[in-house]
Amino acid sequence: MKNKLSVLINTFNEEKNIRNCLESVKWADEIILVDMYSEDKTVEIAKAYTDKIYFYERCGYADPARNFALEKATGDWVLVVDADELVTLALKKKLLEIAENDLADVALIPRMNYIFGHLFKYSGSSPLADVQLRFFKKGYMTFLPAVHQIYNIKADARIFKIDKEDEALVHFAYLSVEQWVEKMNRYSTIEANNAFKGIKTDITFKGLFIKSLKTFIKKYFVQKGYKEGELGFLYTILELFYFHISYLKLKLMKKFDTINPKEKIKKEYEQVAKKILEEYDKY
Repeated sequence: MKNKLSVLINTFNEEKNIRNCLESVKWADEIILVDMYSEDKTVEIAKAYTDKIYFYERCGYADPARNFALEKATGDWVLVVDADELVTLALKKKLLEIAENDLADVALIPRMNYIFGHLFKYSGSSPLADVQLRFFKKGYMTFLPAVHQIYNIKADARIFKIDKEDEALVHFAYLSVEQWVEKMNRYSTIEANNAFKGIKTDITFKGLFIKSLKTFIKKYFVQKGYKEGELGFLYTILELFYFHISYLKLKLMKKFDTINPKEKIKKEYEQVAKKILEEYDKY
């Protein structure tokens, strides 16, 4: 009996990417698209490829909606793809081989990353370094609501690692530095919010220093990010900057005991301004 394969895609304002993504997975038995109320033509485009389109509250990132999408899937196997990714023909063949021959319960997929118009071949963004848990038998994996795709995998799951670079997802990560900064700002706020609420607890000052040092050594030296030239160095620094911004946002949340410290800081500034202006009244 043929295994049924479901593809899950979560979207928000992805009209520039979604058609190519859907073209690369239209061979699947089922496409489940969960949209966070896009304001562009994402859903309109998707309707040409699937009638299984659902909506989920907008929360700034896809991870909380992944289990919702998973619940809608009826396939024996599930492939998770982001809207800015494509499935190569070689990867399609490999995934079908894994499913048809029951080679595993969960598969790690390499990912080719295009960043600022450059295909990374080294550092943590190279295909065999950036491997993604995206293909699994339904029931063997679920998702946690933390940012950056955290998973629960069954203890007895057989894990298969695809080790050929051409059998990969192709990821168009960032068109511009501005896009990276916008996403960094949004995701670092989510990281800090999760830590403030106790969902994520590994953001500490000591951990920040250790993580930054280990990340730089690993990506730039061990994974040979230096071979990417200036871009490899600068992008590694950007990734470290993300850690620091997340920590600083969390520190302010804790200091002012709110996920929105800006309002309390604004009131403090108003008090300072009031005292300064009162000096003029007394003069």
